Amino acid sequence: MPRYSDDWVVSKSLFEYTTGGSCACCSFPTLFDPNGFKGLVNAISDLETDAANAEINAADQSPWPPEMRDSVWADRVRVRHKMKKEMNEYKEFMEEVDDEKLKEFCRKELGAKKIKQIFQMPRSEVTDILSNRYNVCAAFGTIMCAVVEQIAFFKMTKYPIDARGEEEREFESILKHDRFGGFVLDFCSVDEAIQDQQVNEEVLTIFVNTMKSLGGPKLLHRGPSTTQHSGCDEEEGGADDVAGKSEKDDGKNGPSFRSDR
Repeated sequence: MPRYSDDWVVSKSLFEYTTGGSCACCSFPTLFDPNGFKGLVNAISDLETDAANAEINAADQSPWPPEMRDSVWADRVRVRHKMKKEMNEYKEFMEEVDDEKLKEFCRKELGAKKIKQIFQMPRSEVTDILSNRYNVCAAFGTIMCAVVEQIAFFKMTKYPIDARGEEEREFESILKHDRFGGFVLDFCSVDEAIQDQQVNEEVLTIFVNTMKSLGGPKLLHRGPSTTQHSGCDEEEGGADDVAGKSEKDDGKNGPSFRSDR
């Protein structure tokens, strides 16, 4: 099993969860669905039909105990529901500010060095936000800790580009991990030795385009579909579509963490 692969995430999260124990609020799924686990998976509309079915089938082969599995999916539903409610804030902000005003603010008011300092995030902060803002607890928290570590060393997985949609793919191309600074966006020009540093216009444009994409219409970008859908189903196309089987490890039958990444 290659280190930092999706199978590695399954094993690491299981170890952390079982050795660390679950807290009282995680003893039962935080959301109830009358259709059980299958209902929780299907409750995430960003999953295309065949991707949802793949997750359900993968659960049968997962070493996770049922209570951990159900808790993970309950938290996934809750987090994405809250994030979808926040999408309108991004949309309204970008409509009010517009692209060029935001770029000009970054260039003149912040400058290259300051904006680079702002847009760096320690790995621990990602899971802190999930815990403090979205009330994510033990089971899904251990998943996201492992996923954050996986992203930091994503090149070692030998997976291809993980993103969906143009904005996501471009953002993935500029997102870097530094062992001292965490996740960073390199807004400075290549020559760091000069005092008058310049904003990297390509990185700035990708950042602004990403901000716009957070306003919707979908929380997660869609990949090419592998199944024939009606018009209604097409609208709910999948961020986790399993179209490209080459994207998975050879012989990998477990869950995918693409949408979590």
